[in-house]
Amino acid sequence: MDDYWVWGSSVIKGDDGKYHMFASRWPKSIGFNHWLTNSEIVHAVSDTPEGPYTFSDVALKPRGEGDEFWDGKMTHNPAIRKYGDTWLLYYTGTTYKGDLPDKDHQITDESPKKIEAHHNERIGLATSKSPYGPWIRSDKPILDVVPDSWEQYLVSNAAPFIFDDGHVMLYYKGVEKLGTHAISIAFAGQWSGPYKRISDKPFDMGVGAEDPTMWFEDEKFHALMLDHGRKFSNKEMYYATSRDGLDWNVEPNPVALTKNILMENGEIVKRYATERPWVLVENGSATHVFFATKNKGGKHSWNMAIPLKNTDDCVDNTKWFREAGIGMFIHWGLYSIPAGMWDGEPVNDERYINPYAEHIMLLKQIPLAEYSRLADGFNPTDFDAEYIVDLAIKAGMKYIVFTTKHHEGFAMFDSKVSDYNIVKATPYKKDPLKSLSEACKKEGIKLCLYYSLGRDWENPDAVAREQRRNIWDFPDTSGLSYQKYLDDKVKPQIRELLSNYGDIGIFWFDTPEMTSLKQSIDLELFIKRLQPNCIINTRIGNKIGDFSEMSDNYIPETTQTKPWECPATMAESWGYSVLDTKEYWKSSDELIEKLVDIRAKGGNYLLNIGPDAKGAIPKLAVERLNDIAEWMAVNSQAIYNTSPVKKMKMHNGYFTQSGNNIYVHLHEQPDSETLLLFINPDNVNNVLLLTEKGEIQLSYKPTLGNGIMISMPKTLPFNSISVVKIETGNKINP
Repeated sequence: MDDYWVWGSSVIKGDDGKYHMFASRWPKSIGFNHWLTNSEIVHAVSDTPEGPYTFSDVALKPRGEGDEFWDGKMTHNPAIRKYGDTWLLYYTGTTYKGDLPDKDHQITDESPKKIEAHHNERIGLATSKSPYGPWIRSDKPILDVVPDSWEQYLVSNAAPFIFDDGHVMLYYKGVEKLGTHAISIAFAGQWSGPYKRISDKPFDMGVGAEDPTMWFEDEKFHALMLDHGRKFSNKEMYYATSRDGLDWNVEPNPVALTKNILMENGEIVKRYATERPWVLVENGSATHVFFATKNKGGKHSWNMAIPLKNTDDCVDNTKWFREAGIGMFIHWGLYSIPAGMWDGEPVNDERYINPYAEHIMLLKQIPLAEYSRLADGFNPTDFDAEYIVDLAIKAGMKYIVFTTKHHEGFAMFDSKVSDYNIVKATPYKKDPLKSLSEACKKEGIKLCLYYSLGRDWENPDAVAREQRRNIWDFPDTSGLSYQKYLDDKVKPQIRELLSNYGDIGIFWFDTPEMTSLKQSIDLELFIKRLQPNCIINTRIGNKIGDFSEMSDNYIPETTQTKPWECPATMAESWGYSVLDTKEYWKSSDELIEKLVDIRAKGGNYLLNIGPDAKGAIPKLAVERLNDIAEWMAVNSQAIYNTSPVKKMKMHNGYFTQSGNNIYVHLHEQPDSETLLLFINPDNVNNVLLLTEKGEIQLSYKPTLGNGIMISMPKTLPFNSISVVKIETGNKINP
């Protein structure tokens, strides 16, 4: 329809096997904003949901002049349903005094005619025995405004759901005053009404929203709504679910459809609106989402359709992470040079037993001009990416997280965004991330990237909590903008990192500080556009992210509902520290037991190393990695691709499960060299002890109750954790 603006499609499959679209249109000879005064509802037909749709007829024209017609000047925003043999076309209508605007007499935002047209918006219903009409309209709106209420100005944008018994749940938009939108609900015993509101308030998730659409699938209600109030996004669509259609829940990031559209050819195209969503449901499953959009400059509008995947067909990007079990963390930066000392004195931090060396700039309040001179002597010629990757692989680690920028603001990669980086500011002149990415790719281990989000002591616009930002160089925050920092440094550096170093497994954020919900969502969507398979930890802020990041060195008491990770140190500091003498280091046995504890609760262990100023790995870290390597060489099957066994517990060990195998992790020899397990003897096929010489058969017998008694050797294979493998006939329900 080249001569018309087109907006807001509603699609249904007819008895004729064709797809019937009802949409709004108005002449292009007048501006887009004349939908309010000049729209009419048209009907188009296609053989497929995606189209092309062929114009059929004008379904609902405005009824013309006269006070008796509440929809005399405009019909808009159709929502089509069918109950029995009756087609139901819900719509918005309005009227106003005077002639219809034309190209010589157009309205503005301040025009009295526009204000009157808005104020008179109401919801109506037309019925027919055929999608081709004729349509019979109600003389009055089915839903009117309520004086002196939150919806006293207008009601519009109907979203009906019709139950099998014929009663209707009608979601709609109400407005108290122009620009303040919310969504509420009315019910009717049958489609003909009357429609009665269930509350004198909008529902909580609907405040600031409009354009609801709703469907029922997988035993729950689903809805898409336009984020008119920009709570989560820049006026894009968000998704919610409900068991009863009344009490709605959203994910931390509920944004479902943005203005950046992934096309069939893989190209991402920016549109300048995504509004009026409509979901087509066939045979109980949502198959397509339709929405209205405009091009750049707003000179053309149309309706788009996007096919929806079944949940079972969607790729679980966290699968590799849940199966991995253990990864390597690398903290490295300018802070590795002072290593916890400044002007010959050790740094102090009352929050910890021993201070974090990477916080030295903050703890000593070192001026940026002075601290940045550390780069002049940073020449880590001992850095060996291949050696580090080899250490990680031998220790059974499946991924490596490298600090690309810590709180000091110094980039440990070749950044064109800021010259404050290892390539441009140091005599080293090399990009260690480049060599690490190449080594990871060569050996098949996933490369992941750490990035300090809310703390950047080099950038004045990184406005964080007073005790965590650079107040000694930038004491006055007036005129500073955290959003400017995100736009000018964070997002451009993220683009570099996700464009120049191959596939990235995790973008690992830290310290979100004052990052808002909307900013966290925007960053997540930004990353997913650049690398859709890259997963993100919850330190992006506001509970956003693909997996939960625990506090440093914290292991929860129980299993978690979401994939999770425990980031942990071998000593106290994350960055290299001369203050971390031998007594501060955890033993290899302790690290192995923490790994097992974490896996028994379904988490991953991210174990840190801190290279020194030359790029060398501390000897004590290498020793522990080698000990873990020896243990993993025997017991990795009890770590990788395992899940918790919630129904089995013991005081001197842990359980994991993979397939039909149960793994018992013992940290001490059972009393009388006998291991008792509460498990159905009839479900046990074999019992084995994992050793350096292979799997050794263990004898067992049923107990007098529901369990087995296993005869253990006098000496266990490992001082740390030894593993007994129970081969079962059926998988134990975790």
